Amino acid sequence: MIDLSGHTPLRDSNNYKIYQHPEIEGALLKVRVDEPVRNHIFPRYAERRYGSLRQWNREANEYLAALHRGCPEIERLARFMGYAPTSEGPGLVVEKLTGPDGDLAPTLKSEKAALEKGSDARKKLKEEVIELLNDLERGRIIVGDMGPENIVRAQERGGKLVVIDGLGERVLFPLTLFSDWAFQKSNERRRKRMTRGY
Repeated sequence: MIDLSGHTPLRDSNNYKIYQHPEIEGALLKVRVDEPVRNHIFPRYAERRYGSLRQWNREANEYLAALHRGCPEIERLARFMGYAPTSEGPGLVVEKLTGPDGDLAPTLKSEKAALEKGSDARKKLKEEVIELLNDLERGRIIVGDMGPENIVRAQERGGKLVVIDGLGERVLFPLTLFSDWAFQKSNERRRKRMTRGY
């Protein structure tokens, strides 16, 4: 059991408290703080079995699938390092990605907001987003919840954009796993959404 009493979260969100792992310098502990919303009359198997941790199950499955395939594009993902019981509930252990100042890596959302719309810097950022999307597609890595807050610029990857959250497909029947056509269509929709507003 990792005791987090007396530790201040590095970051808070609607879903998580994120702590520096007290025993591993290059790792973070993500502790869920939200209650899952049930939209189904009959709870799905994953809801019954994993409760509020079902997203972690999806993320671990997708990371393991990429690891199994040995695809080099796995470098576009924060390393999954396992789970740990904590004084605040179950914790997900993930690689700590940092910015040039040594603090947590800046998000794509914060970088985009700091740049003037239509500027050369924003156009370059859009090119980097397209490069990330190309790599994920080439590696057949599914990111079901891809947004600018789930992508960071990591010094540990030579300053490249890296996905830190949202791996895996949220639907009951994940067609993107079995159908090339569904995978392509999903990527086309994601590409349009992620490259708007530059």
